[in-house]
Amino acid sequence: MLGERKRLVLRAIIDSYVETAEPVGSRTIARKHDLGVSPATIRNEMADLEETGYLEQPHVSAGRIPSDKGYRFYVNSLMEPHTFAKTEVEKIEKQLLDPQLTPERALHAAARLLALLTDSVSLVVAPSTDQLVFKHIQLVSLEPNSILVTLVLHPMIVKNRLIRTEQEYSPEEVADISEALNKKLKGITYRQLGMTVLREIISDFGEIGRVLVELVLQGLAEEKEEQIYATGASNILTKPEFRDVQRAAALLEALEEKDVLMNVMSSTAKSSGVQVVIGQENVYAPMQTCSIVTCTYYVGSDVVGALGVLGPTRMDYSKMVAAVDLVARTVSLLLTKHDR
Repeated sequence: MLGERKRLVLRAIIDSYVETAEPVGSRTIARKHDLGVSPATIRNEMADLEETGYLEQPHVSAGRIPSDKGYRFYVNSLMEPHTFAKTEVEKIEKQLLDPQLTPERALHAAARLLALLTDSVSLVVAPSTDQLVFKHIQLVSLEPNSILVTLVLHPMIVKNRLIRTEQEYSPEEVADISEALNKKLKGITYRQLGMTVLREIISDFGEIGRVLVELVLQGLAEEKEEQIYATGASNILTKPEFRDVQRAAALLEALEEKDVLMNVMSSTAKSSGVQVVIGQENVYAPMQTCSIVTCTYYVGSDVVGALGVLGPTRMDYSKMVAAVDLVARTVSLLLTKHDR
C-alpha cells in the first residue's frame, strides 16, 4: 500500500501527464502542485514509485510517465468523481430521451454523443435478434383494405408495416385477428420460431399472416447477430500516442473488425456497473496501448447490451467513467420507457 505522500505524487504526475502528454519532472510537480515538500523529496518519491512499477522513465534524462499499474491504482484508489454540469446532463437527456427516437436510432445517437463527449472512440453493442421476445402484436384497421401492423419485441424493437389487403376486413375482424396472433406468439423468442409455426401463421391468418411472417424473416435476416457500432475513430488520430503511423493503422484496422470489437466488449462488460480495462489488461494486442471504459445498459432489470469508450491509456479516467455511466443510465431509461 502506498503512503500518503507517494499517493499525492502519483496523482499529481498522472494529472499532469493526462493534460500535457509530456513526461513529468519533479520541478513541474513542485511548481504546479502544493505538496509541501521540496523537489528533491519529490524526486526520491518518484524514484521509489518507478522502482515499484507505478511509474516509467521513457528516456534517461526525461521525467516520468504513469505505467499501467500506476493508472490502475489511480482508477481504483485515487480518482476523484467527475461531475457534469447540469446543462450538459440536460443536453444529453434531451437528445436521447426524444420520444420521436426509435430504440435503434437511440443507440446510434448514444454512440455519436459518447464519442463527442469524450473525444474518443465509442462502442455500442445492441442485442441479437434471436434473444428477442414477442411482446405484443397490434393490427389497426385504417380502411377496409388497409391495415397497420405493429410488432413489438422485448427488448426495444418495434417494427411497423402498412399493408393493403385484397380482402376487406372490418375493424372487429382485425381486432379478433390481433388477439389471436398475440395468444399464439406472445412470450416466445425468435430463436423458438420454426417453419412449422410460420406455416401455421400463414395458414391461419392468410395474407395478414404472410405479411407478419415477412416482417419476422426480415428481422432475422437483418439482425441475426449482436450488432456493434463504433463511432469516432478519427478522434484517435488526434492523440499524440498515435502519431506513429503503424500504431494508428493497426488500431484503425482492429476497429474495422466486428469480431474483435465484440470480443473486446464481451471481455470488459461481464459485470454490472462501469468497468475499466487498462493497457495490457486488454485481450487484443493492437489495443494494449489503449484503455476501455464500459457499462451495461438495461431494459427494466434485464441487461440487454453494453456501451463504452476506447482511447489511449493517457485518458481522463474520471470524465470517461462519468460519461459512460451517464449515457448508459439515460439509454436504459429510454429503452425501459419504450418497453412499457
